[in-house]
Amino acid sequence: MEKANDLRVIRTKKLIEDAFLTIMEEQGSEGVTVRSLSQKAGINRGTFYLHYQDIYDLMEKLEDSLIEGMNSLSHQEDPRDLMSLDTDNEPFPMIMSFFDYLNSNPRMFKLVFDPQVPSFGRKLTSLLHDRMYAKIPQELIDSHTQTMPPEYLIAYFSSAYFGIIHHWFASGMELPPREMALMITRLIRHGPLVTALQGFEK
Repeated sequence: MEKANDLRVIRTKKLIEDAFLTIMEEQGSEGVTVRSLSQKAGINRGTFYLHYQDIYDLMEKLEDSLIEGMNSLSHQEDPRDLMSLDTDNEPFPMIMSFFDYLNSNPRMFKLVFDPQVPSFGRKLTSLLHDRMYAKIPQELIDSHTQTMPPEYLIAYFSSAYFGIIHHWFASGMELPPREMALMITRLIRHGPLVTALQGFEK
């Protein structure tokens, strides 16, 4: 009986999650209310409140589940290892695992990286921003001769690569995750101009 109850809870939460994504995709965050979500999920309001306090609690729990999955990824690689790769034909493992994770839940991540939906995914994008900063070698942060302050590097990476990811989702994820990971790897290694010229030469 306990297993049946657990499966019922999982099924109900899945209905609520799917309804949330559908309304967000169709109407944006303004259209998400307990009433509209319950109607879309085919449940009553009381059932919703058995699992969540309100819409904000639902959004927070969805964000937390994405962050938990992000935290399960390996982040042990040193970004300086990118410069020692023997070939430009293999994506950096850390970047590859990231795109595989994005590909595992495309509807949710499309909302996270959509600048038109700023109310969702804030904690996750903040986490990614912090991890980018943490990956900058400490000697660069401490250096007085650095050519660019670390916060400007982070501003560049976050706007450029989040923009690429958003375009990937907006274009229907036409390119496979491996090709996206390889693209980011090359951009980090060589910068956009050299990467573009290399592609043109080929």
